[in-house]
Amino acid sequence: MKKACVIFAACLLYTAVTAIKKKTNPTFTQKEKAVQSATDIELQNWLKGKVWTADDGMAPMSLLKLKSDGSYELKTSKKPDTWQIIEGKIALARLTEWPQKKIDDTTFRLYVKPTDKWYTYKQTSTL
Repeated sequence: MKKACVIFAACLLYTAVTAIKKKTNPTFTQKEKAVQSATDIELQNWLKGKVWTADDGMAPMSLLKLKSDGSYELKTSKKPDTWQIIEGKIALARLTEWPQKKIDDTTFRLYVKPTDKWYTYKQTSTL
């Protein structure tokens, strides 16, 4: 009986030590960088160099300037950052990726996941 208790305690101690090692030394997997498709590049070329304004005042970005050099500006922030179209989504640096759909030559819709709502943006000028 003592032998069984010693073996059980040793197994328990080993399991605890391995669990602690896993917590202190996490392994990180590097996410592969997504590649732009021909459709993404075509859509990016259509969007760039234009100022887009949301129809709805509750849109997360009421004014969006997508510049030709790959930078963008928001109404709330004048600090330029980069943007791209990846897998049909507008990927803004330091922000999430926003699924979008082209409606016509001057309009597109942007989907916001947390609110589960589509917002319409219209071209108001060119840069």
